[in-house]
Amino acid sequence: MSDLDRLFYWRGIASDYFNYRGEHVTVPIENRLNLLETMGQDISNPQAIAEAAYELDVGPWRHFLPPLQTSVLYDPSQPASFYVNLHPARLAKELSWELRDNNQKVIDKGALLPKDVPEVGDYVYENARYSRRQIATNVIEPGYYTLTLSMSSSPDDPAVKLSDAEELTEIEACLAVAPSAVHQPSWLETGEKLWGFIVQLYTLRSANDWGIGDFSDLKALITHAADAGADLIGLNPLHALLPDVGTNNSPYSPSDRRFINTLYIDPSAVHEFTGVEGATGRNLYAENASLLSALRDADFVDYANVKNIKYPVFEVLFNHFYEASYANKDSRYTEFCGFLEKAGEPLFQFARFESTRNRWQNSSLADLVESDIPDGIESLDRLITLPERTQKTVLFHCYLQWVAHVQLEACQIQAINCGMKVGLVRDLAVGAEGGGAEVFSQPGQFCTRASVGAPPDPLAEQGQNWGLPPMDPAFLRETGYAHFIQILRENMSLCGALRIDHAMSLMRLWWCPPGTTADHGAYVYYPFEDMLALLCLESHLNQCAIVGEDLGVVPPEFREAITRAGIFTNRVFYFEKENYSYFKPPGNYDVHALAMVNNHDVPTLTSWWNGNDLVLRDKLGIFEEGVDYETMVEQRRLEKQQVLDFLLKQGELPPQWLDLNIEREAEPTLISAILATVSRVASRLYVIQLEDVLLMDAPVNVPGTFKEYPNWQRKLSQALDTIFNQPQTQVLLARVHSERNR
Repeated sequence: MSDLDRLFYWRGIASDYFNYRGEHVTVPIENRLNLLETMGQDISNPQAIAEAAYELDVGPWRHFLPPLQTSVLYDPSQPASFYVNLHPARLAKELSWELRDNNQKVIDKGALLPKDVPEVGDYVYENARYSRRQIATNVIEPGYYTLTLSMSSSPDDPAVKLSDAEELTEIEACLAVAPSAVHQPSWLETGEKLWGFIVQLYTLRSANDWGIGDFSDLKALITHAADAGADLIGLNPLHALLPDVGTNNSPYSPSDRRFINTLYIDPSAVHEFTGVEGATGRNLYAENASLLSALRDADFVDYANVKNIKYPVFEVLFNHFYEASYANKDSRYTEFCGFLEKAGEPLFQFARFESTRNRWQNSSLADLVESDIPDGIESLDRLITLPERTQKTVLFHCYLQWVAHVQLEACQIQAINCGMKVGLVRDLAVGAEGGGAEVFSQPGQFCTRASVGAPPDPLAEQGQNWGLPPMDPAFLRETGYAHFIQILRENMSLCGALRIDHAMSLMRLWWCPPGTTADHGAYVYYPFEDMLALLCLESHLNQCAIVGEDLGVVPPEFREAITRAGIFTNRVFYFEKENYSYFKPPGNYDVHALAMVNNHDVPTLTSWWNGNDLVLRDKLGIFEEGVDYETMVEQRRLEKQQVLDFLLKQGELPPQWLDLNIEREAEPTLISAILATVSRVASRLYVIQLEDVLLMDAPVNVPGTFKEYPNWQRKLSQALDTIFNQPQTQVLLARVHSERNR
């Protein structure tokens, strides 16, 4: 293998792949070289290539331990183990080790001669055969452990006991002991088939909302859904957005996946809201009543104006907290400090970003610049050394994250108290915006010149570029996967399950190089075994079930691996066909899956049946190359006939549709029949969209568009109370509940 081949291998840049047609595609060498340069590799001469290959290929063997290694408990009777890389001169020298838990308690230790334990790998370099030795422990409990090795500093010394050695070398690393599968909820053992809703939180409407769906609206939805027998509510990503929310409001292109979009806070549900009224007589809701009425009545969320109303109110609430609780160090102060300590340095990094970039109308907080907040502010103790104006601004953004987490937690608590077996299902986006807080605070973790996307497919002949910088797999390994772990941990909190968007990112991502279209990219592979093990471990520690969105072209080895790991797969009715000629019978669906009729990236049932999604795509000029409107209409006619055949075979075709007239427009009996019949799927989880219950037509998102269509803004057509109090809705949901409990 040449130095260049080794460099491609360790950088994960694939030489080929299978496309959507199942055809083998060889990636041009120019594409792969371009990605190496995009990763920051110097490939200008053979020596530079050789040095880079050495660091990635040979370097790890010259380190005793990686920063983090995983040990998977495949067999309950076989405890965890770890490996150590050793020069041949050290194999006969005594080595001692110990493992400590999170409380720094020693839970296992040992001493041995490495030559006496199994060899699991080797590498020859400069005539020295390095050896990888596997060392067994007695640990059978999943968790993160601190591993410390002790050995003589002089490998050429005569063999002596470590207790007699004059000088010792100690090496410390992390051993992540993981279960072989993600958390498996207790309700799986009973064979129950649960159902619920998937919603975009911002689309929810109520009589008193602030122009956008919020956590109080989510609590109302939970109550209504639980009353109907639902056990889960699937949400869009709740991630923090870029400060310019007016033009950057996609939940899948966030500023930071570790923190929450504060526009989801209901100001009137914040503890300080009543305190302000009691102390000043101000009714903050009434003060904004006329503006709120207009925002509430609008069919689309006006993010900029919602922010310009909410943030001045947030300031009033924070000021009351700062003066009444923070200054007096009362119980609210104690709770807030607990949140700061748990969130740690990443929260202060995020607050620093927000303090220097986030602006809104009528702000009374200081307009800070980066020089006002030095690097290294990782705790409250460090923050209070800065001027008060700076402290207060940073604390304001920390306060908003605290309030958002408190309100989200209240939603999950309510779901469980209402009897839901899952409750909230959060959603993790595949990446973060290059100009956002996450990338800003982790400059080495992301390759900012590249972006994530997809190879050419029927919907995009030049591939797709999603504009999100990918994480560097080499940097992930070098840093012990710290950022990846933190993202998982945050998004598994305050919920019963986590959906991972584009779960293939655990194994590979399509990287798009700068300055050209996505078809000039290639797949970059990630350390899948480690990342999957860490996913299983965090799922176990957080008692959080996992759904992996695995739609599209997926290598069989990936699907097999996530199936073995107990991850729920994702099945969408529109795409579930057998022999490409008829819709799959419900009983043939994957059991360990989350099934749905549709999602945010495809049209609503009404739009799909009436063909209005095709009209819109034709109007926007976003049909793929070689496909025209008439061709798609004819294809849709065939699929509509297949839907009626599906209902007929299931004995659920409404009487008024027995004539099989596919030219008739969608109406309640047809839509209800589809939603209820598909709910018979064997899959353990099934969700429906409220848009379909309401027979809504307008999409919430049109893939392939940015400014051409107001994506991520369209609201539901009715308020929640109205939706769930309608007899038509109640009949449909009772029917779905009955089907799921047959």
